[in-house]
Amino acid sequence: MPSESLNPINKAKSGKMAPVMLGSLLLGGATYSLREYLQKSSGDADSSTLGVIFILLALVMDGLTGGVQKKLLSDLKRVNLTPQPYDLMTYTNAFMMLFALIVSVVTVEFSQGLKYCQQNPAVFQLIWKFSLCSAIGQSFIFYTLARFDPLVCSTVTTTRKIFSVILSILLKGHNVSGLGLVGLSLAVGGILSEISRKYNGDKKLKSKTSM
Repeated sequence: MPSESLNPINKAKSGKMAPVMLGSLLLGGATYSLREYLQKSSGDADSSTLGVIFILLALVMDGLTGGVQKKLLSDLKRVNLTPQPYDLMTYTNAFMMLFALIVSVVTVEFSQGLKYCQQNPAVFQLIWKFSLCSAIGQSFIFYTLARFDPLVCSTVTTTRKIFSVILSILLKGHNVSGLGLVGLSLAVGGILSEISRKYNGDKKLKSKTSM
């Protein structure tokens, strides 16, 4: 679904932290502060109806995934098991591959993709590069997920998307509306505020334990 919505509404993925929080609350039993609720409340949406539908479905799935991940980590912690990043990565990608294969066969995109690759063999080099970069990136993502929290992981990936947008504006000269700049500023400010809150909280905790 995110792939289908890339062209019409790419930036809306920055709103994925909100459904992840909701899924963690409903399915994972998590609790968050008022600052965290306000921080995740900005979003961006325009373009075609189909793109909006796909991105909304993707965000709903992100929310459910975050809740399931939270519950899984809690259950493993309850039985004194430590989740391993590459176990999570292997099983997740195996299911994704199976699901994508079934969908692509049903929608006839699998045969079309093979035909395109046969006609353009140079694309295989790009596919391998993309796969390598994806595997390296996922290693960090699943390490964060296994060692910290689904919301932390979502915050990291959203931060990466924000910096991708900023670099795109600076390096490729893309134009952004005034409302878009306001939304981008709110997103950056929220993340910086969260980093500051956690940093100050850690300093206070260390000072208390040293007394």
